[in-house]
Amino acid sequence: MNIPLVIIMIGLLIFGAHLFNGLFKFTKIPNVLILLVIGIVVGPITGLVKESYFGSVGPIFTSITLILILFESGTHLKIGELLKSIGSAFLLTLFNFLASAVIGTFIAYTFFSDIDLMGSTFFGVIIAGTSSAVVIPIIKQLKMNEKGHTTLMLESALSDVLCLVIGLALLQAMKEGVFEVKAILNTIWKSFLIATLIGFVGGFIWSIIIHFTRIIENSKVMNLAFVFIIYGLTEYLKFNGGIAVLIFGITLGNAYLLQNTFLKNIFPAKELMENEKDFFSELVFILSTFFFVYVGVCMKFESISVYLFALLIVGLIIVVRPISIKLLVRTKMSFKDLSIMSVMAPKGLVPAILASIPIQYGIAGGESIQMLSFAVVLLSILICSILIIILSKNPFQIGYLKKVLGVEEEINNQVNNENNTPLIQGDKNNINTTQDE
Repeated sequence: MNIPLVIIMIGLLIFGAHLFNGLFKFTKIPNVLILLVIGIVVGPITGLVKESYFGSVGPIFTSITLILILFESGTHLKIGELLKSIGSAFLLTLFNFLASAVIGTFIAYTFFSDIDLMGSTFFGVIIAGTSSAVVIPIIKQLKMNEKGHTTLMLESALSDVLCLVIGLALLQAMKEGVFEVKAILNTIWKSFLIATLIGFVGGFIWSIIIHFTRIIENSKVMNLAFVFIIYGLTEYLKFNGGIAVLIFGITLGNAYLLQNTFLKNIFPAKELMENEKDFFSELVFILSTFFFVYVGVCMKFESISVYLFALLIVGLIIVVRPISIKLLVRTKMSFKDLSIMSVMAPKGLVPAILASIPIQYGIAGGESIQMLSFAVVLLSILICSILIIILSKNPFQIGYLKKVLGVEEEINNQVNNENNTPLIQGDKNNINTTQDE
């Protein structure tokens, strides 16, 4: 490996990521898609970079990326918006998770003879959620309605928990040949509850300590260290570190609320300062850049039929998803925001990690599960990105969304307003100019 060339490529990639972000305003192409394509080109297509180069560092890198994305997002969530969105997010997560899991299980079991029912269920579960690592960077670029933004972010975090907990439980069942629904349900609620408690207590304690750490040089890195400790401790106790880190960020981001209560003299809680938030934003940006290139490098293109079935799975999931938006999102939003929520179903970190484990365990059908999961990850991100480009440029182009969301009258009014407003403004400007003359 030519080390100077690799370092140059890293520098160019960071420059390019900033450029892609700037171009989004004009092209509406999410930088996630461009980075993924770069990874595919330098990886599977040209062979310049191989997955084996990363060794055991790859899974650690993906975990660190997810940790920072969830924490940084949590610090920007306000309790008021969170309470408004948690109900919709939970129901949306449950509906879409079950629907996606059924679709994935059915396709894998019906069309792949080497994947049994348990393996098919495992596959359906791990591709049933939406990826925090993909969803959050995209919705940040789109500048959505705050309720829609929060709902999608919570959905991705909650579905990550379901995918991980149920997926790992199914893996254990596949190894031992025993499957207990009660045990899985107990694991889910305990994982969520205790992870939430750890995140809240950690955030509360750190909001008090952080004031004293700021006298130390380079104290921003101490915040990062404590985030890692919260995640690692939660995972070590066999609970969900992602949820703990998200709650930790939310608690720290809303610590200012204690200053308006009688507790302010007892618990002098402080939130992150703007320069500390900027530090995490930069870290998230850089790590996200390399993460999506890494995902592209890890893609596999060994069978066209696998990608055709993956396309069928992703297509069915996106067809079903607008129904859940119609039924479960009650807050009034623009058609554009509702449409974006309807197509936001990209897969990412969880299936990419879990799909490789059956091969390591020597489980029958493991290779097919991995190839199909990777294909679903790639196509879901690709199709989601294409649909977002279409919706960002003209949200009224997709007739299916208009029909399912049932907002034809609102759309007509919006179109009329968009068509008429510039003309009226122009006429007024012309009249004023004439009078001045």
